[in-house]
This record gives sequence, C-alpha cells and structure tokens, in this order.
Amino acid sequence: MGLLLVLLLFLALPVLPARCDGPAPAPRQRSVRLELARVDANLTGHELIRRAVQRSLDRNQLGVVARPGGGGGGGLRAAAAGEAPVVPGGGEYLVKLGIGTPQHSFSAAIDTATDLVWMQCQPCLSCYRQLDPVFNPRLSSSFAVVPCSSDTCGQLDEHSCRSEEDDACQYTYRYSGNGMTKGTLAIDKLAVGSDVFHGVVFGCSDTSAGGPPAQASGLVGLGRGPLSLPSQLSVHRFMYCLPPPMSRTPGKLVLGAGADAVRNVSDRVTITMSSSTRYPSYYYLNLDGIAVGDQTPRTLVRTTATPPPATDVGGSGANAYGMIVDIASTISFLEASLYEELADDLEQEIRLPRATPSRRLGLDLCFILPEGVGMDRVYVPTVSLSFDGRWLELERDRLFVEDGRMMCLMVGKTRGVSILGNFQQQNMHVLYNLRRGRITFAKGSCESMQ
Repeated sequence: MGLLLVLLLFLALPVLPARCDGPAPAPRQRSVRLELARVDANLTGHELIRRAVQRSLDRNQLGVVARPGGGGGGGLRAAAAGEAPVVPGGGEYLVKLGIGTPQHSFSAAIDTATDLVWMQCQPCLSCYRQLDPVFNPRLSSSFAVVPCSSDTCGQLDEHSCRSEEDDACQYTYRYSGNGMTKGTLAIDKLAVGSDVFHGVVFGCSDTSAGGPPAQASGLVGLGRGPLSLPSQLSVHRFMYCLPPPMSRTPGKLVLGAGADAVRNVSDRVTITMSSSTRYPSYYYLNLDGIAVGDQTPRTLVRTTATPPPATDVGGSGANAYGMIVDIASTISFLEASLYEELADDLEQEIRLPRATPSRRLGLDLCFILPEGVGMDRVYVPTVSLSFDGRWLELERDRLFVEDGRMMCLMVGKTRGVSILGNFQQQNMHVLYNLRRGRITFAKGSCESMQ
C-alpha cells in the first residue's frame, strides 16, 4: 500500500521538495553544515598535486588542447546536445552522507558542474572500484523506484521504461567522451549532517564509466537543475570554503540560511550569474576581461575574431567567453587563445627563464626559480578576471605551484568553455545565492567560517 501511494504521488506531481525528519524549521531557517575531506588527504606534496591535476585534465577531456609530453584533444568529438562538457572523473572533495533504512553510510564527491545525485548500487553490472561497501537497496525499507511515467523521470534527458510490467524509470546520464552513469531512478531517506530528509531523488547506478575516485561511492550534484541537492532540499543559498591543498584543515560546506560570505572585507566581489542555453545547470559567469599586474586589461570581445567553437551559449545575457565555476576540477582552464595571451603576458612580467613543461605535474607554463630561492621570494603579478566588469583578483598562491626548481601555472587550455577550478578558489568563502542569481567570492581562511 505504501509503495502504491508513492507511485501515485510521482504520477501526479513534479519533483517534490525533500522533507526533513522531526519538527522541521522553516526553509529559510534551515542550515546544514558539513565537513569536506580531500580525496587524497593521506598524500602530501607533489603527488597530491599531480593526481589532482591529472583528474582535472581527464575531467575536461572534451576540450583539452594539449598535455605536456603528448596527447592532445584533437581527436575528441564535440559534445552532443544535453551532454555535459566535463566527465564525472573529477571530484576533489568528499562529504559523508547516509542513505536508507537502516542507514547506509558512504562518501560522495561534490560537484557544482552537475545536477544528479547518484551512487553505485547492488547489483553492479559494470561499476568502478569503490572503497565503501556498495549500497544494497533491497535492504532499505524506505527505498522506492520512481515511475517511468512520472514528471520526475521526465526531468532527465535520457530515460526509458524497463518493461510494460515494470514501470521503473531507467536513466542514462552522459558526460563528455565516454563518461556516463546509468541505472534506476529512485527515492529514499538521505542523512545530510544531523538532518534526515525523506523522498530524496537519486540515481541508483548499476553501470558507470569515467567514475569519480575510489574514495567516492558516487556524486552529489550541486548544480542549478531541479534534481540537484540544493533544489531538492529547497535551499536558496549554499557556500563552501576550500583550504589550500597542503592544509590538514577540512573544508566546509553550508546549505541553507547559515550560508553567508565574509562581511566587511575589502577582497569581496559579487557577480551576477548568466545562463547558457546549452548548459543551463552550470554556474556560468560572463568573462569579459583579463588583466596581468598593472597592464591595461584585455577586453575579450577584441581578443579573437570569432568566439570559441564549443561554447555555443545564449540567453540571459551569456556571452561567448563564459566561465563555469567547477569545484570538482583542481586547475582552471581558459579557451586556447585566451590562455596563450595570458602566458605571453606572464612571461613578460615574470623576469625568470621559461622552463619546459612539467611532465611530473602535467602543467604547461613553468618558470625556473633561482638556485636556493623559493616561489614566495620572486615577483609574481596578480591576474585579475573581469566578470561583467567585476574584478576577481588572483595572487601568487592561487596561480602557481612550486615543483622543485620550477614554479608552474595551475591553469590549462581548452577548446571549450572556460572553467574556474578549486585551486583558484582556495581560502575563499564562495557563496551561491540561488534566489538572486549571484555568486560572491570573499577572501578569508576556512578557520574563520563558523
């Protein structure tokens, strides 16, 4: 009888806001706080950076122009309609969650560049190796499948019915290259921090390719679409703070009313988001200028004669040089012509010999440091990005990483949409105001985030 009621509800209604256990506060008062752990928290130094950079390059495999030591992106196909230009193989920060009755604890990678919440489920037909036990939905008394004929199932671009007798919603969620996850769309209780939410929609995946690291059992999408976690929990804002890669301090994620960027600081910029008709779930910012040091800012509409071919944006004021905010990519990516101009400007400003690309870290633009001199003792100009005239300044520690006697730029080049990675967001309180369509970057340590 209970299952029948669930089916009837899904047939009649679109995606329902998840319901919180107990005497739930009003949505504006709800605040959920979580710690973020790095995927490779047990590693230090160059190996940590190397793995993170490699995952970023793999994640952006659709648009990567070239990698040091060979292997370009020239043979990769263009993204199909409705397909994300990043693969789920990123995921640098993990949250601890619980699902089902009794509760099954697991770790999941968070991702601002995707919507679907999904995890691997038994029986797995073709799954990547994960460290946590694989969730068995048959052991959860609160688990139910989403009907194929429901509006919720229709939120996914690619879905089908298993059979006439079995109305379960079968989904396929595609990323770039061969990245994908597919399985059964379902609902269950989800424990987020100390709160438990009923009726959270998630993908119970039995097949995946290009999955996140083994430390994650799946992904938690924080994007702008109706199936993302913020949308399902009916929160209108969320924020995070990411410590530097070598720090042992955990990152922090706040969902709901408690999300508030640092006030009364000079290094604070609020940017209005745009929308891409091709990628409506992304947090998309219009990139209209780049400045290096005290040089005259470059206005991007004059940078190249034609816009990047893979961008294909439109609607809500989105321009041809958009940049998406992606917490699951470590390095940032710039459209190839913009990257080359940035590299030329940095080479003029930094009075150091240009080094060959770092094969160990997989980074292209490197400079040779003087003997016995660390990166912190050489001049590195600030790089400023203009988003509709609002400037976000990036200093040395958000631009370069030291590699022996070299320092290398933590930015790659791409044929597609530009990406703002998490290395450039370190030690910032990044606030997403979903109701007002704004993102605020406020520089401040993660320890100061209560």
